[in-house]
Amino acid sequence: MQPGLKMMIFPRRFVIGPGAMKVAGKLAKIYVKKPLIIGGKRALEACRKAGLQSGLEKEGVKYVEAVFGEKVPYGPECCEPEIERLTKIGRENGCDGVITAGGGKVIDTGKIVGDKLGGESIVIPTITATDAPTSALSVVYTPDHVFKEVWYFNLNPAMVLIDSKIVAEAPARWLAGGMGDAASKKFEGRACVRTGAKNLAVKPEWLGAGPDLAFLICENQWERLKAYGEAAMDAARKKVVSPQLEAIIETNVLFSGLGFESCGLGAAHGVYYGLTAIEHYIPPEKFPTHGELVFWGGFVQLISEDAPMSEILEYATWGHRVGLPLTFEEIGFKPGEPNDEMLWKAAEKATLDPGSTIHTEFYMNMQAKEIGPYKNIVDPVEHIFYSMKAADEIGKRIASQVPRVPYEAKWVPYDAFMKKH
Repeated sequence: MQPGLKMMIFPRRFVIGPGAMKVAGKLAKIYVKKPLIIGGKRALEACRKAGLQSGLEKEGVKYVEAVFGEKVPYGPECCEPEIERLTKIGRENGCDGVITAGGGKVIDTGKIVGDKLGGESIVIPTITATDAPTSALSVVYTPDHVFKEVWYFNLNPAMVLIDSKIVAEAPARWLAGGMGDAASKKFEGRACVRTGAKNLAVKPEWLGAGPDLAFLICENQWERLKAYGEAAMDAARKKVVSPQLEAIIETNVLFSGLGFESCGLGAAHGVYYGLTAIEHYIPPEKFPTHGELVFWGGFVQLISEDAPMSEILEYATWGHRVGLPLTFEEIGFKPGEPNDEMLWKAAEKATLDPGSTIHTEFYMNMQAKEIGPYKNIVDPVEHIFYSMKAADEIGKRIASQVPRVPYEAKWVPYDAFMKKH
């Protein structure tokens, strides 16, 4: 264990299982009296069918519903205009907290709105595509989805409740995306342990690193992904709740959420932030999910750290077997893109932005340091630029030997996928 102060933070209650929504009203009553329920249309309807709203009514809890990103030019995005719009609805209706249903963007938005209202936040993921639900932070973007900043809160959500029947009904691609987001955590956590970097438990006082348990969770979740990932995808394609599916749901949300927040992040998410600066070049029908980009960022991280080739190959081949991308083309870019100018812009965003998590990596602290009569000069922009190019080439070679397994029996273009769900 490293010396110094350490801190680990958690949500107060985590509930998971088929039919969990049946107890949501009784449990929510502990924390809120008149919540603002925020979610996309599909998520709100799924919650209604599963009994959330009727459960609240049975417990005498009044509520107000607001559809995330409805009738606004920027759509469903965690950005300041949407945060202010929803906060205004909550204040005008006297809401004392927020229940958020859906995926990562709306969850991050709901946590901010709950904080602005001065109340508790309850999170009900209807997909498990990210590890946003458990954390005391939100990632904020511009209205056109370029990473802007991270907002931190004094408290984690009061409760995270997952009805695994609802998650099983969601497209399998979301589950794979959550695994992509989770897969990098062992390696990002390891980077933080190596450099003694602070974790992401920032408020009310940023004490330092996490205790040993934080990294043990990161290590264990990688073993769970390898053990259950492919079988969980089989269950998700058939839309059935299996022990393997529930193991991955828990890994994607609880393990990954606790691990990243209390151990820390590294280059994988830094590369993701960088890619948000050029992802608008990707055709809408091929647009990648958050977890797909983070997974590829983890691939880049391992290459940038000169990890053992056996580790790089294990990570990449596992990802391809659950459908995650290894090359620029598989991410969704057109042939010949991103060109060097575009890729350099992404590398600059990944390394020069002070909010990027890549600053926990050892090579970020190797710029123009004197070593005897010599200087050890590492240009981080150039280093990540070449690491991304290398990842694409290595990815092509692996892809030629380990075919990418489709998420669904029939591939659905991204724009049609989003309109439907």
